[in-house]
Amino acid sequence: MTTIAFERTGGIVSNEIHFEVDLNQLPADDAEHLHQLLLHADFFNIPKNLAATSTPDEFQYVITVDAGDESHTVRTSDTTMPKNLLPLVKELTMMKMLQ
Repeated sequence: MTTIAFERTGGIVSNEIHFEVDLNQLPADDAEHLHQLLLHADFFNIPKNLAATSTPDEFQYVITVDAGDESHTVRTSDTTMPKNLLPLVKELTMMKMLQ
């Protein structure tokens, strides 16, 4: 079982997002897409806290992936986010916006 908890805070209008998705509850294609984004991001090797420096109007993100025997949390912001994590963040943001 793999779950992703996603939190976005901050920004100019403070449009916060908080949700959790269980990949086992998604259609197979959607779950595989998120799994591939996690692999592409090399998520479990991203440092835990990248959000130490940020500007007041940018978004802050906390992403926790629990893959059963392995769990990892990453804290980042718009300016400190690794490029390989951006596709996952965009996908999770869109998932919540479309609900």
